[in-house]
Amino acid sequence: MMRGHVLGLDLVRALAVLMVLITHASFLFVPVVADLSTFEPWLLPGQLGVELFFVLSGFLIGDMLISEAQAGRLDLRRFWLRRWLRTLPNYYLFLILNLLLVRWLEGAWPGVWDYAVFAQNLAWPTQAFYQESWSLAVEEIFYLAAPLLIVIGQGRIGRALRNAGCSPTGLIILAIAVFTLVRLLYVLQVGPSWDEGVRKVVVARLDAIAYGVVAILMVRRFKPGSRAVVAVAAGGVAGLMICAWMYLNLPRDSSLMARTLLFNLMPASFAAMLPMAARWQGHRLPSGIRTTITRLALWSYALYVSHALLLRILVGALGWHGRSTAECLLQAVLFCALAILLCAAVYQCFERPWLALRDRIAPRIRPGNQASSAVQSMTP
Repeated sequence: MMRGHVLGLDLVRALAVLMVLITHASFLFVPVVADLSTFEPWLLPGQLGVELFFVLSGFLIGDMLISEAQAGRLDLRRFWLRRWLRTLPNYYLFLILNLLLVRWLEGAWPGVWDYAVFAQNLAWPTQAFYQESWSLAVEEIFYLAAPLLIVIGQGRIGRALRNAGCSPTGLIILAIAVFTLVRLLYVLQVGPSWDEGVRKVVVARLDAIAYGVVAILMVRRFKPGSRAVVAVAAGGVAGLMICAWMYLNLPRDSSLMARTLLFNLMPASFAAMLPMAARWQGHRLPSGIRTTITRLALWSYALYVSHALLLRILVGALGWHGRSTAECLLQAVLFCALAILLCAAVYQCFERPWLALRDRIAPRIRPGNQASSAVQSMTP
């Protein structure tokens, strides 16, 4: 169980959201690019950033759930209430704002009832509307299912599996194997595209978050200062290099490996790095850099759900179409600055009051009793 605030995990979250932001900022260069295929390398950081978010969510939520379950005080109602008050207000706020923007620009209301229950990409591709929400649907389904699986694991079925020699880590790896098989059968049967048809479909991606749970179990096994942490992290770096090569060189929409095993290798590589990040406190960093990292991590959820709407307003409503590379670069820099200002305002004026309400009606368990303060301060 982690103790205290962990700057390394703040850094991971800040890097993940910045990777997504930079990728979307690159879209502002489309008017001056003759061959859109040259954008492929720019899409990779954003896609990796989302994978990193998935793994980090599993890492942090897994730590909290395991700690509470081991202490015999896992409260499903309390867990779901805290999760929903953390994630749903921002989600529904920007669902409504995106809905109003489409109505303003196109003069029609899009059909969005499935978005209300996170079914927009449950087992099928999502529509173009509010497309960044696909990853939030993956996370919400995980938040719903994970504690239920723990309760089942503590019951008769779990006891039978443990008596048969299956450890908690083994059970999670088994679950990953099952979802991998589901993804393989889905790809073979349907022949979907890599991005819309596999990457953004919930039933094909839940295992990405499970890798984070494996990572927190590794942290609990590794001794402080263990060389194994560094060795595993090095393996994760090598894995990411292979991922980048596969992404840039394989015909993703037709490659079986790209549509199946690549979605194992990406989260597994990030999971291998998290035990090292969880032990890094960055004590030698200047206070200004530490504060910047912490602030970006704090605002990351607001930044994730708000920046795409801002981009749609700038391009669709205000007509940001650069006529030169320099003009596009200026627009990209301004967009990033405005996005950070917007997310800070959203956090302070909207998200923070909801978090205060959450802590009043469903108080968190104190670190000394169960859940780690690192998890409580960092969970999305």
